[in-house]
Amino acid sequence: MERNQFYSVTAINTLIKSVIDGEEGLHNVYVKGEISNWKRYGSGVFFDLVDEKKSVISCVLWNDNYIYLPFEPKAGDEVIAFGSINVFVGRGRYNFTVKTLEKYGQGAALLALEALKKKLQAEGLFDVSHKKPIPEFPKSIGIIVGENSAAEADLIKNITRRWPLCDIVEFPSLVQGKEAPKELLKALLRVETTEIDILIIARGGGSNEDLSAFNDEALARELYACKIPCISAVGHEIDTTLIDYVSDLRVSTPTGAAEAATPDQAEIRAALMGTEELLDGSIDNLISKKKDLLKHLSERPFFKNPSSNYAKAKEEVQQLSKRLDLSIGHSLEMARNQIKSLSSKLDALSPRNVINRGYSMTTDQKGNVVTSVKQIREGDTLKSVLKDGTITSKVTSKE
Repeated sequence: MERNQFYSVTAINTLIKSVIDGEEGLHNVYVKGEISNWKRYGSGVFFDLVDEKKSVISCVLWNDNYIYLPFEPKAGDEVIAFGSINVFVGRGRYNFTVKTLEKYGQGAALLALEALKKKLQAEGLFDVSHKKPIPEFPKSIGIIVGENSAAEADLIKNITRRWPLCDIVEFPSLVQGKEAPKELLKALLRVETTEIDILIIARGGGSNEDLSAFNDEALARELYACKIPCISAVGHEIDTTLIDYVSDLRVSTPTGAAEAATPDQAEIRAALMGTEELLDGSIDNLISKKKDLLKHLSERPFFKNPSSNYAKAKEEVQQLSKRLDLSIGHSLEMARNQIKSLSSKLDALSPRNVINRGYSMTTDQKGNVVTSVKQIREGDTLKSVLKDGTITSKVTSKE
């Protein structure tokens, strides 16, 4: 390159930028270091990452990524930053444009927790079909909570305020630290041997590390097997643990757990008073209707003069009796006339009457009437009935 051939500063900076932009190894990389010179501005955060050899790289984290950070970084934090190397042409400097930050050492734990969550979900521990209904009017509520904690005081105050008829059975436990998972599991096992209607597991908010005891696999599995309906109130709205997924109902605060577990006595009193007023009104209305009916009945003639009603009924019975006598007499007369008529017809058809008029009736030895010569043979004995007696004869011939 000749002396009279040269680059401008902008051109050389642009060339360097193009070289860096074209290097895939400088994009979407993870860089480990300690935060230094953390400075917050309106558009984002500018800071340095320093390693153990005191090497420094300038970094920028714009607001559209900063607002999604899971924690509030500060100087001295050892972190893993994810992003790309960029060149500012105007200043001839490069920096590391950061997209995400996580505390060093927490990444592996979060990945392990996510893997455990997927495992338990695949086994059905989070299924809605397994969720047990929360009793509407509990007689006793068990609480697994830190002893003398704000969550404990909050639960006791609100359960007592809303539903004083309910007994509160406490199962104090560590809720943070290395021994907390074992203590929580022991408390849950004690719960399963106690007669309670609802279980609440609660603690206040905290970091992911503070809440890690509620991500214990053994605790989650035991809670899934528990026959007592459980409400979880661990952390706040943005904090979610395995216990929240396994429990039958998840709320964001201890106050919310107390409200979910109990009816409000004030609301029930108001409802009962409203029902009482409705019943009073219904009873008054019914009494008024019965009074009107009684008044109406009392004005009837029978109640004013019962004997008049009896006399009228007696007169009706007498009239009916007379009509019955007439009807029976008429029926008997008709029957007599009919009998006479039939008797006359029978007399007219009687063989005796025919004989009385000069005829006779001949029968064989068996009493059968002889009406044809074909019925008898010579030598048969016959009997002839006449007007004034009978003749026995023997057949000597027939024509």
